Amino acid sequence: MAKLFVNGQAVEQFFDAKMPQHAVAKLVAENFGEESTFSVELTVEEALQQSREVVRSALEQQVADSESLLGTTSDTVHLLLNELSGFVNKLSSAQTLAEMRASTESLKTAIGDVETKVTNGELSFPYQTKGQSDVMADIISRANGVDAVIKAQ
Repeated sequence: MAKLFVNGQAVEQFFDAKMPQHAVAKLVAENFGEESTFSVELTVEEALQQSREVVRSALEQQVADSESLLGTTSDTVHLLLNELSGFVNKLSSAQTLAEMRASTESLKTAIGDVETKVTNGELSFPYQTKGQSDVMADIISRANGVDAVIKAQ
């Protein structure tokens, strides 16, 4: 839990880190006087959570709301699933090298230019900025968490 310091002294060991700054200022002024100064010391987890909330708020204000982002993600997954399914089906029945190459055409048309755009700097993905190992850790953690909840039902 966060700690509240007033005039350099810890006054609250289990402070609510989500309390708005103006509310903390009012609380401090009412209980310790108008001239009092304060600071809030966050735990590492609380600081990370606040950082995530700032990023999510910026995304919603500057890019799209959560529902739109989810819709785009869903569209991406459906496109890839359909194209991959077609590729696998064509590839599995290919008898010649020419048929194998032909099996890639639909998938290449759908997503073939993505690699070029990434290479040229026209496109970047959040996982690249976050770092692939951090993203994989999140994927594993969430997958295991969701699976545990489903198993417990």
